[in-house]
Amino acid sequence: MKMNSFFSASIFLFVACMLLNTACAKQMASAASETPFSDSITSIKSFRKLHNMGMVELIARTFIIEGTVVANDEHDNIYKSIYIQDKTGGIVVQLDGLSLYQTFPIGALVRIYTQNLFLSDYRRMVQLVASVDTSSGSLLTTGIPAPLFSKFIQIISDNNAITPMQVSYKNLGDSLQGRLIQLSDVEFSAADTAFTYADKKNKIGASKSLKFCSGGTIYLRTSGYADFAGLKPPKGNGVVIGIYSVFNSEKQILLRDTSDILLTGKRCTGAAWLQNLPQTGPKIPN
Repeated sequence: MKMNSFFSASIFLFVACMLLNTACAKQMASAASETPFSDSITSIKSFRKLHNMGMVELIARTFIIEGTVVANDEHDNIYKSIYIQDKTGGIVVQLDGLSLYQTFPIGALVRIYTQNLFLSDYRRMVQLVASVDTSSGSLLTTGIPAPLFSKFIQIISDNNAITPMQVSYKNLGDSLQGRLIQLSDVEFSAADTAFTYADKKNKIGASKSLKFCSGGTIYLRTSGYADFAGLKPPKGNGVVIGIYSVFNSEKQILLRDTSDILLTGKRCTGAAWLQNLPQTGPKIPN
């Protein structure tokens, strides 16, 4: 990512202050506590519009977003992050802590005070982070430090109902980033069902092709650290629920748990897809 030297230096100084200077961290915490949480909520959709793809924005004004936690690190497929959504959109929030699911369980409604945080993107996936560093020539981000969770995040309520949005292939797009979605009439490619979700032994992630019977492919991405990485995808057809994500131009879905995969129906491979292939062979007279 190319940034002018003044902006890059400013961000680096902010990061150095935040991560290395205790007094600075105390000042930030004090500033957050002096600005109470309020009912002036900005929708996640509007908040995401503050970001320009490929850039970094320091949130200097008082923006407060509110959303329900739809994914966390409980099964280790998501690392140091939670995903929240409201009725308008979703976003990934980087948190520098472990076992986040114990503090931010799925279904928890949280309010996030975003002033002094940053909006950035990784491979076109928009994210809310605590600090950025470009001194190495590439963008490095850090989540909100665990000691500052309570200064930036307030839990409003628990056990809120979450209904995944049913989405067809043609409607997949960046407006769905970070949201819990449901894909129907899908199945893994036959080749992918012969292998595990990821390489659990060597802790290497992998993508599996998830095909729509009506046409189109999305990739189910699994971390090599996920507790289900060593399992094989089911061979049937049906429904998959997960978080919509992107990796550059690749459309992806992140699995929270294998209970979100309901592929028990008959595969559509052949009948539905072959009908859409050009008929190039000779016609046989009756």
